[in-house]
Amino acid sequence: MPLDPAEQGRTIRLPGGRREPVSIFAARIALPALLVLFIIVFSILRPDTFFTVANLTTTLALQAVLAILCLSLLLPLIVGELDLSVAAVLGLSVVLVTGLTSQNGWPLPLATLVSLAICGAIGLVNGLLIAGVGVNAFVVTIAMSALVTGAIGAYTQGNVFYENIPQGLVDLGRGDFFGIPKPVVYAGVIAVGLWYLLSSTPLGRYLYAIGGSKDAAALSGIPVKRLTVLAFTSAGLLAGVAGVVQAGILGSGNPTVGAPFLLPAYAAVFLGATAIQPGVFNVWGTVIAVLTVQVGTTGLVQLGAPFWIQPVFEGTALLIAVIVSRWLKKEA
Repeated sequence: MPLDPAEQGRTIRLPGGRREPVSIFAARIALPALLVLFIIVFSILRPDTFFTVANLTTTLALQAVLAILCLSLLLPLIVGELDLSVAAVLGLSVVLVTGLTSQNGWPLPLATLVSLAICGAIGLVNGLLIAGVGVNAFVVTIAMSALVTGAIGAYTQGNVFYENIPQGLVDLGRGDFFGIPKPVVYAGVIAVGLWYLLSSTPLGRYLYAIGGSKDAAALSGIPVKRLTVLAFTSAGLLAGVAGVVQAGILGSGNPTVGAPFLLPAYAAVFLGATAIQPGVFNVWGTVIAVLTVQVGTTGLVQLGAPFWIQPVFEGTALLIAVIVSRWLKKEA
């Protein structure tokens, strides 16, 4: 049925003939446009330090671990739940893979597998308590975060593991593949795989359906509880992967490394839900959000901004993302 002239004036024609409200289209491209604007402005203001290959690779490498953690957060959020334990799980993975190898003499492959298995098991427990028992996700995951933080303290006794770190672990987090930092390659592979799963498989459609309405999804025959458990288990596993990569980058096991990742991760995921697929938690919006926040803070620091600008920038981004998300739901 043709649109009336007034309605056509508020929409834009997309490839294939489909029309979309101008406001939604603007939201879809706003974040990528902001990223490009940041790059142009900071490149003009600091051409010798910002617009360089070294700065680009450093920026990407610094944010690769955060990107993996953000991708782990996507799955619980897509099914309509929160996971506040992923940063602590990342920290646990860091100290386990370094501690088991340097302090207990385990071979690196075994230490890595055990670390990832424990992280996945933590996600599994989260999922069972939330989907099976019916406990609120906020309560479960914040309690789990506290428990994991305590376990980290008990295992490390507050010490940093820095001696006898296997070279194989360091090589895992440092160096490059054909000029691309290894952590960036890992994050890119995970992003592509998760994007394919969410956009091109029945499982991805089921996860989004659960987030839309658990009751409707259950009536449609979707195994809501099992897939919710799967989402949390996968989140724990991916957080563990992020921790192993972070351990390789640092070349040490610091018991305090996990917690600072939580705010920027949530800021990026919610900001990413305003772009590419506005109002929907999605992979490429999240990746662009991670880059936008990092490029913005890097540029500001190079212009002489104080050290505390990063948390302020991230907190502002999170507030803007939540406000825009609410507005997009009203527009939809």
